[in-house]
Amino acid sequence: MVIAIVVTWALLGLGVFIIAMRGPHGARAAADAGKPKAPSKPGRRAVTAGIAVMFAVGLTVPALVLAFNGENKASVAVGGLHLNAEQQRGRNLFAQACAVCHTLAAARSYGRTGPNLDVRVGVDIPTPAGRKALVLSAIGEGRARGLGQMPAGLYQGKEAEEVAAFVAKVAGH
Repeated sequence: MVIAIVVTWALLGLGVFIIAMRGPHGARAAADAGKPKAPSKPGRRAVTAGIAVMFAVGLTVPALVLAFNGENKASVAVGGLHLNAEQQRGRNLFAQACAVCHTLAAARSYGRTGPNLDVRVGVDIPTPAGRKALVLSAIGEGRARGLGQMPAGLYQGKEAEEVAAFVAKVAGH
């Protein structure tokens, strides 16, 4: 659907451009009819064609990038990891409360106050269950280490589980 709309507008724009470059018509052409015509410049057609090609490429390339970038759905995180519904909700919750302090590549967050979760969780803890347990513990109890203090209970219950599931899945990828 998006491709059809973009292609339609690109062709319409190209058509208007080509018509505009054809030369004088109507009243101006009639007024110029009695005047001697200047010899045509041999490069005019080449310049017109070059401008038309640049115009077409300038519209087509961005349109194709936009049209085919639609495959990046919300269920895919950085690194091509597919997220389930719980993990997708966890990603949104992480962005709201955690991304300001923590670095996590899959969330595109680069905080400096809290620990880098790609290293601290993703590398230091080898199992997904262990990663989830650590994150749940940190969310529930808080942390007072490093440059800042993470308050306890930022999320509770289902929301804490969703954030922990997301971080456990993507940390280190």
